Amino acid sequence: MARYNYGYIDELREKRKRRKVKIAFLVVSSLIGLIIFTTYALFFSGWFSIKEVRINGYNEISEPEIRNLVDDYLNKKYLLDYIKPFSNILFANSETIVDSLLEKFPIIKSVNIDKGLFNKNLTVEINEREAVGIWCKNESDKCFYFDREGVMFKPALRFSGEIFLTIEDDRGRDFNLADSFDDRELFEKISLTKDILDELKFLGYSNFFLPPGSFEFWIKAKEGWYVYLDKENDVPIQLVALKKFLEEKLPESRRQNLQYIDLRVNNRIYYK
Repeated sequence: MARYNYGYIDELREKRKRRKVKIAFLVVSSLIGLIIFTTYALFFSGWFSIKEVRINGYNEISEPEIRNLVDDYLNKKYLLDYIKPFSNILFANSETIVDSLLEKFPIIKSVNIDKGLFNKNLTVEINEREAVGIWCKNESDKCFYFDREGVMFKPALRFSGEIFLTIEDDRGRDFNLADSFDDRELFEKISLTKDILDELKFLGYSNFFLPPGSFEFWIKAKEGWYVYLDKENDVPIQLVALKKFLEEKLPESRRQNLQYIDLRVNNRIYYK
C-alpha cells in the first residue's frame, strides 16, 4: 500500500504558489514600467516631437495663413493642457491636416503631407488651383474665378474678353465660393467651344451667356451678336460649319445688322 507525505506536498504547493506570485509581480511591474517609459518617451521626452514644419508650393495663399492652421492642429492640448499628442510625428494625422486646409482654402486643389520619421520634419506640399475663367451671376457683382474642374475658388471682378473664359449665368441658380458647376456636361461643352475658337481664331468673342431655364449656351461676339448652341450639339462639327459659313456667306462687311446665328440644330445654320 502506497504511503503519502502530505506535509511535503503542501510545502511544494506553497513554493509553486510563491513562485507564481513572484512571476506575476515581475510581469505586472515590467508592464507598468514599460507603460511609464512609453508614455514618457512619446509625450514628455521630446524624442518624437516635430522639429520643423516646411510649407512648399503656395502662391496665392500666404505662408503664415497655412502655418497658423497647421500649428493650431499640432498644438492642441489634452489632459489638463499637459499633453500635445499631435506635435508627435507619430500621431500627427495627415488626413486631418489635408481636410482642414482644403476646407479653409478653396483655392487649394490638393495637399500632400510628408512625415519625416527620422528627421522629425513635417512637409506640407500645396497645389493651388489655376484660373481658366470667371463665372458671374448675371446682372450682379457676384463673380468667381474657376478652374478646369469647374470649381469656384476665388472672388473675381467682372471681365470680358478672350483671355479668360467669362460666363454670364442667367439661369437663376445661386452659387458661392467653393461650389462646382452644377451641369458637368454643359460646362465641358462650353470649355470645348472656347478651346476650338481659340485654336481656329475665326470669331472674336467677349463672353459666354447661359439663358434662363435651358441647356443652351450662347457665344457673344465682339460685334454684339450671338451664336446659339445647345449642349446636345456636336460642337466641333457645328463650329467648323460656322467658320465656313462666315467666310463664304457672311464676311465681316455683312455682319453690321446681324442679331444671331443659330447652331442649335445639327447640320443646320439659321441667322437673322
